[in-house]
Amino acid sequence: MFSLQQLFRIVDRALVAALLLALSWPGATAAHAVLKDHFPATDASLSVAPSEVRLVFNEMVTPVVARVLDAGGHPVSDADAVFETDTTVHVRLPPALVPGSYVVSYRVISADSHPVGGSFVFAFGVAAPDGGLAQRLGGASDSQAWPMIAAILRAAFYGTFLIAAGGGLFLAFIDRRPTAAHADRGLVLGTSLAAALLLVLLVGIEGGFAAGVSLAGLLDPAVWRVGMHTTLGSSAIITIAGVAMLAVGVVRGEQPVVVGGTVLALAGFALTGHVATAQPRWLTVPALIVHVGLAAFWVGALVPLYRRLGAETAAVAAPIVARFAGLALMLVPCLIAAGLTIATIQVGTPAALTGTAYGRRLLTKLGLVAALLSFAALNKTRLTPRLGGGDAGAARLLRAAIGAEIALVAGVLAATASLGQVTPPRALAEAAHPAADIAISARAGSRTALIKVVPGRRGDNRLAVTLLNPDGTPAAARGVSVWLSNPDLGIEASEREMTREAAGRFVIERLPLPIAGNWTVEIDALVTDFDQWVFTATVPVP
Repeated sequence: MFSLQQLFRIVDRALVAALLLALSWPGATAAHAVLKDHFPATDASLSVAPSEVRLVFNEMVTPVVARVLDAGGHPVSDADAVFETDTTVHVRLPPALVPGSYVVSYRVISADSHPVGGSFVFAFGVAAPDGGLAQRLGGASDSQAWPMIAAILRAAFYGTFLIAAGGGLFLAFIDRRPTAAHADRGLVLGTSLAAALLLVLLVGIEGGFAAGVSLAGLLDPAVWRVGMHTTLGSSAIITIAGVAMLAVGVVRGEQPVVVGGTVLALAGFALTGHVATAQPRWLTVPALIVHVGLAAFWVGALVPLYRRLGAETAAVAAPIVARFAGLALMLVPCLIAAGLTIATIQVGTPAALTGTAYGRRLLTKLGLVAALLSFAALNKTRLTPRLGGGDAGAARLLRAAIGAEIALVAGVLAATASLGQVTPPRALAEAAHPAADIAISARAGSRTALIKVVPGRRGDNRLAVTLLNPDGTPAAARGVSVWLSNPDLGIEASEREMTREAAGRFVIERLPLPIAGNWTVEIDALVTDFDQWVFTATVPVP
């Protein structure tokens, strides 16, 4: 058995492990992806057939569908023609492209697992295309059923997870009697299994929503593969492993395993969703783990407490309730502080609380939480002392109050699940003012150089160049140098050597662009002693 001091030591170490896992897990740092630029431009009329279509986003994305259709709705590109480099999605076009109008339809998955899609038109060898062509031939429309089903399943998952984790922690630290394990083991195991199954189903729902298919698409294995490629898929793997570990700990009666499983499951929460992708992650990730973990301790303990007050005498139930109330008095303020930290980052300004759908749903959740805290305060200050004093009627009143808390928790979980269906004001602001990174390409014969300048404004910038063969694979080069000049301002070219970062990829960490204007970038790639590729591009610096 563990003392209170040992409890905090175990939780402290486990939280550190969860934070390291969540912070180091590969992932992007923005919210909804934003299409910053694309080639060809919307309604462009090109005299030369393009070799590819490029979609430049503000973050790395996972393409689900990216295709080019002719005016008759027939695809001129296939899935094998799509590939990504950094934040750019490429769609290779056939060399013998017939003059006419074309539609580019795309659908990608952003870092927070939300699908982002759209379409635009361009023409080659003919007049500007009809603007309505994209609406007639664009990608499949979203099914409104997916978000509703996802919200319902997410609320159910939250509830079963909190009961499982909270029930395990209750057995580990609140009611440690041998007979208690027999009473609650089935509850914890059942809700653990339900939470895992619901999470698996959510991955399929996520895949169906991302792919933009009908509900029947859940029968297609490809839809599940799409779901596993989202951040929710990575999160599900970690969380299900944690839930399984938690269940094993409850069966064996091993408190460290229960705590470890709970914390591992919490790390999964920090890999997906609006909060997990919000900056600064060093603050949002710990706040999320603390918030969900303490919610599990508090909310998950309500069901066992409700059962104890109905099955045990007041003399037996009183010390159990008092032990829980003592810990809750210390931990619930931390739960509230973590939640307010998350809300402040997501909402940004007080006006957004009433001026956005996210803010209004958050206000609903905060109102339910306030009511929940009122019942908790009543239980702590009035009913728990009466129960400890031997008042038999206090057990009945306390049980009724906890039942009301459980009903309020259901509302809180529904409100929480609904928040995931709307964009937080923070992400709306990021979409309205996307980063100014510059991404362009240049050709040298059949080779392509993808050039990215970050942050794409005056001052020091990071220059990354990716060299590609005609088939889209990285092109080998012995070395790459860059000549930078600004003819408009009379600035002569200066040479800088680039550092090899990966196959076909070279970088300069600090490239000074001190003055706004159009800078000429010449990239010299030495392939052999007798073969050199020269790429030239213009980089507009605002």
